[in-house]
Amino acid sequence: MLMLQLANAPFLLLQTGRVLVLRNVSSSDSGIYVCFATVPLTTTVKTTPIPTLPSTTMTKAATTSSQQQQPIEEDAQQQHEQKLQEERELEQKQVNEEKQKYEAIQRIRLTVRTTPGPVTQLYFKASTILGFLIWRFNKTLSGGYPVRSFTAEYRNVSYHVQPTNASYEHEWTRMDPINIAPNVRQMEVYRLAPNTTYEFRIWANNEMGSGEVVTTNVTTLPETKEEDLIRLLKPDLDNFDPRIWIVAVSIVLGTLVILAIGLCIVLSKECYQSTQMGTANSPTAITITEYKS
Repeated sequence: MLMLQLANAPFLLLQTGRVLVLRNVSSSDSGIYVCFATVPLTTTVKTTPIPTLPSTTMTKAATTSSQQQQPIEEDAQQQHEQKLQEERELEQKQVNEEKQKYEAIQRIRLTVRTTPGPVTQLYFKASTILGFLIWRFNKTLSGGYPVRSFTAEYRNVSYHVQPTNASYEHEWTRMDPINIAPNVRQMEVYRLAPNTTYEFRIWANNEMGSGEVVTTNVTTLPETKEEDLIRLLKPDLDNFDPRIWIVAVSIVLGTLVILAIGLCIVLSKECYQSTQMGTANSPTAITITEYKS
């Protein structure tokens, strides 16, 4: 097994045989990964041997002396040997030189799937005994799998209500339905107590499991008493004009009278038409009387 930690990568590479395993990955590591292989290439150079210089012979012994011919032959031989040595070194260097070429063998798209992310814009619109839990969810935070459902819970966190368990915390109550549809963005909550603080929490679920939990606190409105209700209605009662009430009642009664008259006319017309049709369709009796003379 080969274990490798890249300098600029947060994940860990584990290689077992021909399998490469990535550990500690996150959704930001998704993308296209390319597998490269190195192929050694040997470069050879064709060399052409340089012919050796022919030996110098003594053709004109009378014109040249032996003392002048000896240094010329030695210099030529040294230059020739030096060139041969350089050619051998260059040939050996080029033959033994290896170059590595990188080739892309396979491209793989890596998709990292995680649990869903948190919901956003969570708030509770409360009244006295009921309210609406409203939230938003970004589909790009689904974790790679579609969101199956949402789960929401609430509990009473008011200090004037003593917890029932030994942990001094109120128990969570699961909202109905237990599995909220993924396209729903608000839920109604009933049977709340007036002027009481509640804590709500919600999370998304997908194939990988439950996502990040988001919570919010809210206090319901106090219950309205009779004195408060009278105090709210008193300004309207003081500014109320009875003539407006009389006009409104007259309009309503007049409308009812017109409707009653119209109904009577329609009924009487239908009765008259049915009577005329019955008379026209009834058989006529003919009586023949014979007189004797």
